Amino acid sequence: MAAKTDPAQLVRQARDLIEQFNRVVLDDAKELSAPALSESTQALKALVERLPQAFEQTADVLELLAKSDKVTVEQGDVKTEVAATAAELRAVAADSEQLGKSLANPASALFLMGGR
Repeated sequence: MAAKTDPAQLVRQARDLIEQFNRVVLDDAKELSAPALSESTQALKALVERLPQAFEQTADVLELLAKSDKVTVEQGDVKTEVAATAAELRAVAADSEQLGKSLANPASALFLMGGR
């Protein structure tokens, strides 16, 4: 049977790749073109558009784990803490959905730009 994938490791890999992207953009700024920036922005937009689902699913699974008595908390009531945390994750999902929408205009503008 194949080993299960660690979700936290996947997110750390994505974080590390974004950090690498940030360095490449700064280090290679003079060699980049508007089309290259456009392609990167399109990919970033696609990444951001997937974040709401990730936060929603995290909230859903947290609630599922709590219903199965697989969550403990150091302080307070488990049900209260899980409900509050799940609500906060869903608020973050809504915020990240708005970020994806906010990227539409600059992504479209960059798509129309050429390079020399």
